[in-house]
Amino acid sequence: MAERTPRILGAHREEIRAAMSDALRGDTSLLRALRVHVGLEDDEGRSIDGMGKLLRPSLVLFVAEELGVSASAALPAAIGLELVHNFSLVHDDIQDQDRTRRGRATVWARHGVAEAINAGDLMHALSISVALRAGGEAAATLAAATAEMIEGQSLDLAFERRTAYVDEYLDMVDKKTGALLRCAFELGGIVAGAGAEIRGRLRSLGRAVGRAFQIQDDLLGVWGDGDVVGKPHGSDVRRRKKSYPVAASFSRAAAADRTRLESVYAKEPVPERDVHWVIETMERLGVRDDGAAAVRGYLAEAEAGLEALPLSAEGKGEARALLGYLAGRER
Repeated sequence: MAERTPRILGAHREEIRAAMSDALRGDTSLLRALRVHVGLEDDEGRSIDGMGKLLRPSLVLFVAEELGVSASAALPAAIGLELVHNFSLVHDDIQDQDRTRRGRATVWARHGVAEAINAGDLMHALSISVALRAGGEAAATLAAATAEMIEGQSLDLAFERRTAYVDEYLDMVDKKTGALLRCAFELGGIVAGAGAEIRGRLRSLGRAVGRAFQIQDDLLGVWGDGDVVGKPHGSDVRRRKKSYPVAASFSRAAAADRTRLESVYAKEPVPERDVHWVIETMERLGVRDDGAAAVRGYLAEAEAGLEALPLSAEGKGEARALLGYLAGRER
């Protein structure tokens, strides 16, 4: 059973939603498409709340408040970050040819690839405009994290064409997933005027959270409950996604298994018998248990990082609850 949603993810949901609505206000076709994409409106323009967990902006506001400033002061940085995250999803959906996201048609599936590129570019431009209201340093930090995230996406695409091992996988994750999570923690510190030491600790915390978050997501992509996760058992194998279980398998497998893995991941589509063989091989190599242990290890690293930060006792408790939620999440 999924754990109760942590307070961090709900404390400022309405303020984030209102600020996102303000950032995407307008009657152009691109802005309407983006409001649907982020979950502010349905296809008919009616207001909905389909915005997902809002993890990144919630972390910005949480850190800022714990370090002594109001959530309203940190809101532009939080919204800038959430806009960047959503811009990346618009382009990811094009690259991955995904036609749905959160149960809705993706921007490119509804409006075509060319217009989806325009929509993502517009959201990127708006993100910097909004983030600048939090100051030049916050905007520059967000821009640097955005560049790193894009580099990570490029690495992820490159892995579709070649074998990836665990060290390369972790480098990709630190960029594609970790860059914006590190940025979330650091932006809260920047708005609060934290010094270099605290900001460094915040970045380290974000790195550990990013690794745990992505590895757990990758495990769900192979072994998750299809009725809960929303995709069939073994779906990432069928998609030939070079996720953590695949990278760990390549790193551990003997030559014969590695050769067959390479052969399977060169097929499109992947036959069901090969999907079953890949999953059985992963389990035989101990990849599932190893991945779960890696998630626990990075969460332990994150918890140790929390203790080194000047957060309130209550804040540390809320952060630990969030870490436990992310580790056990089913979506």
